[in-house]
Amino acid sequence: MLEIEHLQAGYFGSRVLEDVSLVVDRGVTVVLGPNGAGKSTLLKAISGTLRPVKGAIRYQGRPLERLPAHRVARLGLSICPERSRLFGSLRVSDNLWIGLKLARLKGISTDPSVLLRPILDLFPALEPRLDEKASQLSGGLQQALSIARALASQPGLLLMDEPTTGLHPRLAKDLLDRIRRISRDIPVLLTEQNARMALQIGDWAHLLENGHFVLSGSASSLLQDERVRKSYLGVSPAGAFARSDGEGGAPAAR
Repeated sequence: MLEIEHLQAGYFGSRVLEDVSLVVDRGVTVVLGPNGAGKSTLLKAISGTLRPVKGAIRYQGRPLERLPAHRVARLGLSICPERSRLFGSLRVSDNLWIGLKLARLKGISTDPSVLLRPILDLFPALEPRLDEKASQLSGGLQQALSIARALASQPGLLLMDEPTTGLHPRLAKDLLDRIRRISRDIPVLLTEQNARMALQIGDWAHLLENGHFVLSGSASSLLQDERVRKSYLGVSPAGAFARSDGEGGAPAAR
């Protein structure tokens, strides 16, 4: 689905990503790391809002690294940026219509109500608020709307940048559980500060530090890794965490 090879990217001559390679094809792929490690930079390079310095990015075999963001979106990649970035003065329904408009530009002519039904079933709290302004929603519902808008565009791959930022732990867990459900149909590349929750719903995981992946493997293996436990989870007994959806261990690492 998505292949990245030896990616270098940064800002104003300063390198943030030095040599990053990654494969995403199904399920949830989690990228962890401290603030400033380059997680958001990675998603910006993939989505076309940042031009890489070097390296290859391919989606379904097609090169992306020189395409502008609108062309990347038309190919089927949708991004949910950190802190939702909705059109606050527009209604919830208007924000969803923006996603549906992109679906039409892709040549998808299905009735909008048919496209929205599974999305509103996934986020039922949005349906009674369709006529409200997006800015009037709670933080949790704004993040739900951001994801719903991305899903309305009928993506082939979903990029999510720190979706639980600012959410209460209970709301964060609920949102990540819904992302897990989404990943059964649409592959998800997820950056997340809440390492424990993200690894519980992930299939594969990568630890990004100083512009490099310093650790990669199945999400379950990173949950038990001593380095991750000490630096990102707190010291805990091995085997203390389990997948929240009750599924078995993740497939072998990429």
